[in-house]
Amino acid sequence: MRQAIERLIGIMEAMVADDHLHDLEIEFLKTWLAQYPEVAQVWPGSAVSGAIETVLSDGHVSEDERAYLMTTLKQLASDEFAFSDRDGAAEFALSLDNAVEITLRDSLVCLAGDFLHGTKPACERLLERAGGWPAAVVSRNVRYLVVGSKVPANWAETPLGQTIKDALALRQAGHAIAIVSERRWLESMAGRATTP
Repeated sequence: MRQAIERLIGIMEAMVADDHLHDLEIEFLKTWLAQYPEVAQVWPGSAVSGAIETVLSDGHVSEDERAYLMTTLKQLASDEFAFSDRDGAAEFALSLDNAVEITLRDSLVCLAGDFLHGTKPACERLLERAGGWPAAVVSRNVRYLVVGSKVPANWAETPLGQTIKDALALRQAGHAIAIVSERRWLESMAGRATTP
C-alpha cells in the first residue's frame, strides 16, 4: 500500500510540474485509481478520487474545474510522506504548519496520536499548565491539532489518520486550524518559558 501511495504522489507531482492539466492526464489518473481501488480508499488517494469525481461529474472539464483540480493536486503532492522505522515506530511529515506562531493561552487544542513526551493525560496536563484547553476531537473551535511523534506506518488507517483528515476538511471549509508536530508544540512552550 505504501508503495502505491508513493507512486500516486509521484504521478501527481509529474502532472502539476508544468502548471497545466491536460484532459488526458485527468483521464489517466482516473484510470490509475480504478486499477488501484485500495489507494482510492485511503488518504491522499481518497481526496484525489473525490476531486476527480467532482470534476468529471458532468462529463466536461471547465477551466474553473481544471484550476480546482490543479490546486488540489498541488496541495496533495506537496505533502511529504516519509517513513522510517525506529524502535517499531514510524515518523512522518504531513504538510505541517510548523512555521505558525503558537499561542496556547485560552486556545482549544486537540492532541492526536502517541507522544514522545508521555501519555495523553500527561500531555494534556502540560497543555493546561500553558493555559490551553484540551479537546477530544477537532472542531471549528479548535485552534491547533498537535500530532504526536510516535506514528505507526499505517497511520492513515488509524484514528490519528481520521483526525488529520477531519482537520484538513475543516481547513478546506475555511476554519483556521493549524496542524503542528509534537516537537513544534513543545518548542513553543520551551521558548515561552525562557521569555521574561
